[in-house]
Amino acid sequence: MVFVMKLKYVDTLSGGRKRFRRRYPKAVAEVLGESVLQVAMKARDGADLFTEHAKLLSEYETIVAKAKRKASQGGQLTPIEHWREAVAEAEALVRGITGVRSEDEARQVLADDLRHRGADPVLYRAVVEPEADEPAVTMLDAKEMYRKERMGGATGRNQLNRLERVCRRIEGSLGPLNKIALVDLKREQARKLRDDMLAAKKKDGSPLSTATVRRELDMVRAMVSIAIREHDLQGKAHNPFDGLELAKPDAAPENEFDKRDPLPRDVILAMRQRMKSKLREPMLGIIWRLLEGTGCRGAEIVGLRVEDVQLNCK
Repeated sequence: MVFVMKLKYVDTLSGGRKRFRRRYPKAVAEVLGESVLQVAMKARDGADLFTEHAKLLSEYETIVAKAKRKASQGGQLTPIEHWREAVAEAEALVRGITGVRSEDEARQVLADDLRHRGADPVLYRAVVEPEADEPAVTMLDAKEMYRKERMGGATGRNQLNRLERVCRRIEGSLGPLNKIALVDLKREQARKLRDDMLAAKKKDGSPLSTATVRRELDMVRAMVSIAIREHDLQGKAHNPFDGLELAKPDAAPENEFDKRDPLPRDVILAMRQRMKSKLREPMLGIIWRLLEGTGCRGAEIVGLRVEDVQLNCK
């Protein structure tokens, strides 16, 4: 009796050729921009076919895991993250090559296979040049490092919206974040971003206030400083946003509201006492406690959601 085992996700084409074809989950397909992993297989039968099938299943799971992580982070892998993951994946794939005489031969066999399948070029390079220099640290790395270090890896809507808004301004002025190497940042670029921010218009057509531009530039300055520190770029990169003057002849005037001077202590105490009395809307007391204790703006408090609150942060 002969048993025939059909390998899952493998089709038989004309001439006995085999094809691996497996659809991605919908969420993964949206991240990748393609709906299916489809590969023309080299082997046609026997142990080689089983081995190649197992490798393709592993590759599929790796792709899906990366895409899911990317989707959960709400962003994309930075060039450095992409390279480091590719190096780790390449080492695992090389270790899985059998029947060769040396690691160099294993890398050559794997490289030929990756090139034949049109695999990720970064993975291909990690296979053939494992000792290559890492990509330069970019503003995309700075953004992710700021999110992790300064925002505690925040996923709340308000904080991320603010970060994304600032990064959109950077891209609109200086280009894609993953193309802006920190070691190449110049004062000229800092001035251009400042000037573009000061010239930007709100939805109602009015210019951004000086206070808004200052806050957003402070975030950019912090992003660059944190990235320089955390990626050990001291002496290699400098922060061109340090000491950047904001005043411009055509800048929107900074009014008293924008300055947001702190409330006098007697006003705070009077409000605190007032909020202890019976309120028509008890929620107002909670809002006041948050305003007094955090210094947040009113819009930030009333727009706060459960996922924005991190009780364990210090």
